[in-house]
Amino acid sequence: MGSGAGKHKYEAKAPSGATTVMVEPKDENASQPKFMRSLSPLPEEPMLLCADVGGTNTRLHLFKVPDTTTAVVPESCMVYQAKYANAHYESFTEVAMEFLKSAKRHHQGGGLGMSPPYLGCFAVAGVVVDNKCNLVNLGWRMDGNEIAKDLKMKVIYLMNDFEAQGYGILTLDPTKDCDVLQEAPILPGAPIALLGAGTGLGQAFMTTGENGDYEVWPSEGGHKEFAPRQEGSQNVQSEMMKYLQIRFSAKSRISVERIVSGRGIANIYQFMAWKYPEKINREVHSAFTNGQHAGGMGPVHDPAVIVQAARNGTCELCLKTMDLFIGAYGSEAGVLALKFMPFGGLFVTGGVSAKTRDFIVGERGTPHHFIDSFRDKGRVSTMLKRVPVFLVRGEDMGERGVKLKAMRMFAEALQRRMQSKGRQQYCG
Repeated sequence: MGSGAGKHKYEAKAPSGATTVMVEPKDENASQPKFMRSLSPLPEEPMLLCADVGGTNTRLHLFKVPDTTTAVVPESCMVYQAKYANAHYESFTEVAMEFLKSAKRHHQGGGLGMSPPYLGCFAVAGVVVDNKCNLVNLGWRMDGNEIAKDLKMKVIYLMNDFEAQGYGILTLDPTKDCDVLQEAPILPGAPIALLGAGTGLGQAFMTTGENGDYEVWPSEGGHKEFAPRQEGSQNVQSEMMKYLQIRFSAKSRISVERIVSGRGIANIYQFMAWKYPEKINREVHSAFTNGQHAGGMGPVHDPAVIVQAARNGTCELCLKTMDLFIGAYGSEAGVLALKFMPFGGLFVTGGVSAKTRDFIVGERGTPHHFIDSFRDKGRVSTMLKRVPVFLVRGEDMGERGVKLKAMRMFAEALQRRMQSKGRQQYCG
């Protein structure tokens, strides 16, 4: 690649890393997907743009391409980063343009050229199809190809935010960056699975591609049916499912994310308050029902109130709520492990997971409840003991993930890394 005046500095260097595959095609145009064929020439100091677009805020990161293969962007390569409240903007493009103007002003006196970023990778809180996503709550329609034109960039790749979390997992050292919920040998090259409770319940899995690296495949498994569990004659979970079916006007099913999510904690508590009215703590109940949305947009049932009341022991009903939530969460993690047999590791992530860490690891509530529910799978329970299970401590997996994916895209554009065939369908 390059402008024809000799090799560009990034092309001249051999990549490091045992899993990277060099690609030397005879016909460049025939070997690359269409979205990669127009990526030359390279600027002298190429920069990559990454974004994590949530329902409330957008976080953007601009960085120089590291000259060595790495999973994490070194601080020395970071150029500029900022967070924006989405409610103040009509579109993502408007946010990105303001960010790039600020980056240029910030570095104008530092001798850093500010040509448009070379390529970008954005995580979005929505379903991505054909590199497009509608963020319904914001009224934004994001089209990666159109945004690239507006920002004068070569290419922009959109991915679901939980897919980005999967790539973020690949930047971790599980023994240092996670709590070990179940110790077992990690089998190199085996499938990896992850699930994470947040506003909903994200799920994904990873397998190795032709180049030997893990690729992330998103899933909508959080929308599968919730399966009630009971001990002996107790049928509280079955009663809860019937309660939620009536509440949500569900004909025949309730999805698991109605229970295993931030909103799920609120749903469980409301059922518990209905079933055990004599156990309601009036002060806690009032705080739960009279919370305010960000920006003051009316009342919201705030699960954080329930978690804190359970944590400090002021409400028995809240403790029962968290006990049911953790058991359902662990059980669903076990279901995911049965499907993918992730001997490369099962990772529990997401904002709600981080905020309920003490319950998941068993410091609060019923000891070992998460992992006991994980293993409770009858005749195949023994197999599940072979799955390493980790609770991710950090909450920046999405930001880590888009950076890793952007660096991979850059290596693919230079034909220093084989592109996954499975990903071409998303990029044209």
